[in-house]
Amino acid sequence: MTTEEFIKEFCNKAGIGFDGVFERGRKEGWLEAEDELIKDQAITRKNAARICHMYLLKVMKVSDLDISGAAAIKDLYDCRVCANHVAQVYMRGIMDAKNIMRGGEFLWFDLNGTDDDFTNSGIIRRLLLIHVGDHVHQDMSGS
Repeated sequence: MTTEEFIKEFCNKAGIGFDGVFERGRKEGWLEAEDELIKDQAITRKNAARICHMYLLKVMKVSDLDISGAAAIKDLYDCRVCANHVAQVYMRGIMDAKNIMRGGEFLWFDLNGTDDDFTNSGIIRRLLLIHVGDHVHQDMSGS
């Protein structure tokens, strides 16, 4: 899924218009100019995390969680700019880390990796479940 396809699917599921979304999203603070520049490239996990987190923060007005529980992700600080975005979506259960060792011992977010369309659709669905009516779920991870 490209960055544009991710944003388009998000807009569709959120019930917001796609026309002019890049400019409108920058003004609202949940998109960056980079998103439009790389719209034809596969969306990386760190960019999906950033878009989701900034939408929660700027549009849904959901406060950040304490991210100490995300310390289990070994590559969390490989991108210091992305760390809070990644931690916030991880702590809320919107995006999961990858279990590289398949034994629960080594969690890796895979910042520059990509997900298939099914996984990206699930990310969008879980993001939109965070805000239901007037009730904000602060943590959907179940822990």
